[in-house]
Amino acid sequence: MMTINDIKRLISKDETRTLELKKSTGELNKGMETACAFLNSDGGWLIFGVSPSLKIDGQNVTDNTRQEIANTLRKIEPAIDVEVEYIELPEKPDFYVIAIYFDSNNFKNEPYSFDGRAFYKVESTTALMPRQMYEERLKLSNPNRFSWENTPNAGIEISDIDTELLYQTLHDGIGSRRIHASAMTLHDPEKILLKLGVARKDGTILNAANVLFGKEPSLLHPQCKIRLARFEGKDKRFFRDQTVCEGNLFEQYDTVIDFCLKHLNLSGRMDSKYRQDRLTVPYEAVKEATVNMLCHRSWNADNCTPSLAIYDDRIVFQNPGGFPMGMKWQDFIDEQIGSIPANPTIANVFYRRGTMEAWGRGISLIMESCKEQGLPKPEITVTPPFVNLTIYFDKPLDISARENNSNTTPPVKEDITPRKDNIHPQSETSSPHVTPQEKVFEFCNTPRSITEIANMLGVNDKKWVRKKYITPFIGIVLEPTIPDKPNSKNQKYKTIK
Repeated sequence: MMTINDIKRLISKDETRTLELKKSTGELNKGMETACAFLNSDGGWLIFGVSPSLKIDGQNVTDNTRQEIANTLRKIEPAIDVEVEYIELPEKPDFYVIAIYFDSNNFKNEPYSFDGRAFYKVESTTALMPRQMYEERLKLSNPNRFSWENTPNAGIEISDIDTELLYQTLHDGIGSRRIHASAMTLHDPEKILLKLGVARKDGTILNAANVLFGKEPSLLHPQCKIRLARFEGKDKRFFRDQTVCEGNLFEQYDTVIDFCLKHLNLSGRMDSKYRQDRLTVPYEAVKEATVNMLCHRSWNADNCTPSLAIYDDRIVFQNPGGFPMGMKWQDFIDEQIGSIPANPTIANVFYRRGTMEAWGRGISLIMESCKEQGLPKPEITVTPPFVNLTIYFDKPLDISARENNSNTTPPVKEDITPRKDNIHPQSETSSPHVTPQEKVFEFCNTPRSITEIANMLGVNDKKWVRKKYITPFIGIVLEPTIPDKPNSKNQKYKTIK
C-alpha cells in the first residue's frame, strides 16, 4: 500500500521515461496514451493529482471517477489487469492521488494499443508507434501466426514440388547428421515436407515449401527471384553479364555461387609445397553471404527481391529486410547474441540440408575469412527496405585478371555444357566469360582429382564441387579414370575427347 511519502519520492525527479504526472483525471485519455506507451516500452508510473509544478493537489474521487478509470483502461488492448491505488491526502480529506503502475515485463511482446492506436516512449515523450515497429512487434508476439513463411497456401499442391530436390535434401541432411537416419524410410513427399516443417499434419503446404522446393515458385510468389549482374567499372552504367534466376532458393543459391565462380578471379599462392588457388573473395565469405541473403530476406513485398552486383572493385549482396528491432549488425559479431533468423523455418531447412554451416555465425565468418585473406573489412549498411553487404577487393578485377592470366581459361566459343533449364531458369546473359563448368572441362583435359578441381575453382567444399561440376557430366563430358571403383581415393576425372 503506497503512502504520500512514496508519491513524494517518485515525483522528486520530475517526469521521466518511466513517470507521467497529470493534474487530474480530466487528462485521463492523455494519461492512458502514456500508459500504453509504458506497456510498449520499459513500464512506468501514471499518477493523477500532481500539478506540473510537482505540487501534490490530489483530486476528489467519486464512484463515477472510479468507473471512468475502469472504462478507459478497457480501451487498452490486449486487455490488462492492473491495480489502481488511491492515496488519500492527510491534510485534505476526500482528496486522493491516483497511482497506477504499468509493468511491461508482465505482458506479452504483442504491441499494446489504446483506443485503436499504439504508442511508445521516446525519451520522456509519448509518440505514436511507427507502422514498421508495430508490425515487427506483431511478428515477435506470435511468429507462427504472422510469419509469411508459415502461412498455409491452398494454391500449392504436391505436383508443384520438385520431389527429386526434396529427396536429395533429405538424403543430404541424413548424410550431414542433421536429420536422424530413421528418416531414410520416408518416401511420401507429404511426410518429408512435414518432417522438414514446411507442411502441416492435415496436408496443408506452407509458403516456405514453395520457395524452397517449388518447380516454378515465382508463379505463386513473384518475389521469389534473384538478379545478378557483373558491371563494367564501379557503377551501374554498363554491364558485362546479367541474369535473373526465378527458381527455388536452392537453385538461386547454386546460381549465385556459379556466377561468383565465373566472374571472380583466381590467384595462386604457395602453401607448403603445393600451389593453392583462391578467389578474389574467400569462398567461405561468398557462401555465407549467399545463405544470409536468401535465408534472412523479407517476403512481404512482391516487388522487392535480392540482388548480387559485381563491380571492378567490390561485390555487393543486397536483400530486402532488416535486423531485429533494436539491434545492429555489430551485435552479432561477438556471438553474445544467438541466431535470430527472419525466416526460421527456411533457415532450418538450409541448416539441416548442410548448406548452412552453423547458426548465428554468418557475419562473423564473413568478417574473419576476409581478414585472413587481407581484404578490407566488409561494410554492412541498412537502407530501407534493403540490407547491403559490400566486400571490397584488394585489387580491381581487371588488373588482377591481367596479372593472373595463366589462371584464366580462354573463352570457349561453343557451349558444351548440357543444358538444364532449371539450373539458370529464365536467365538472360551477354557474357563472354567462361563458366565454372567450362573451366572444369578445360582443366580436365589432363586427368584431375576432386581436390585439384576444387583448388582450381578456389572452393574448399569438395562435396559441393562433386555434386555441381562432376556427377552431372559423367558419361557426357567427363569420365572417371577408375570407373569400376567410383569412390577410390585415387580417382581422377578427364574430359571425353
